[in-house]
Amino acid sequence: NVGAFEHPLLVFNNGGNMNGTTSKDRTLYYETLPANQLDLALFLEADRMRSLDITRENLDNQRNAVQEERRLGVDNQPYGKTGETLDELAFDNFAYEHSVIGSMQDLEAASIEDVSSFFKTYYAPNNAVLAIVGDVDPKEALAKARKYFEAIPSQTPPPAVDLSEPPQQAERRVVLEDPLARLARLDMAYKVPPSLTADDDALGVLATILASGRSSRMYETIVRQRQLSPGINAGKGESRGPGLLRVIATLSPGQDMAALEGAIDAEIEKVKTAPIADWEMEKARSAARRNLV
Repeated sequence: NVGAFEHPLLVFNNGGNMNGTTSKDRTLYYETLPANQLDLALFLEADRMRSLDITRENLDNQRNAVQEERRLGVDNQPYGKTGETLDELAFDNFAYEHSVIGSMQDLEAASIEDVSSFFKTYYAPNNAVLAIVGDVDPKEALAKARKYFEAIPSQTPPPAVDLSEPPQQAERRVVLEDPLARLARLDMAYKVPPSLTADDDALGVLATILASGRSSRMYETIVRQRQLSPGINAGKGESRGPGLLRVIATLSPGQDMAALEGAIDAEIEKVKTAPIADWEMEKARSAARRNLV
């Protein structure tokens, strides 16, 4: 029921915006619209789920768009290949080892049959979650969701994905030559538990204490005092399976990479042997509250 390019046009003409994002665990589509346009948002998403028109023309169009995204964000970007190289180094299970965007060869190989089968299996109502946030009446919003989505047929549930990762026995290293990067960069990653575990909150606090803001430990010692790096950060993404806690630091001109690595290791060792100060815990709590709001 929605013509070519009509979906974004309807959203933008009503003062809204829309996009989609993809991770290794999920795809997310969203519309942000005035509250009085809830019906429009639900109609557009339900129409897409029920009857996406997959043709050779629109597949080629989107394939070209994603290939251009890869050129822009990965192949022709300083440090652009670091993320997928690190995942390939860290993980043995294909589920997390392979990049989300895929290689140019992956994209070229995708057929209409591949895309149609994937869409039918994974973009079905029994494999989807709908979230509505805003100035709406909950009962009315639920009734509208039922109106637009309830008649869309379920599909055979997709097979469970094996997210297990074999134990790693030793440190792994790689040096990546990047002609686009002006400064050397150090990326360190530690395997950590999935997001939906009790340790995930502790890891968030740890990342804040280590490398969030000018009062963090790594900024104070590595950036300000020793001037080994112009900036450093640490954090982990969300994952249903094993994840990575990453520490990323660019090397200051004239400084030694081994010294930077040693300084990061030293801060991590301090966490193991000495308590966290009360003010650091309060800072982490305040940051978590702020991020939630």
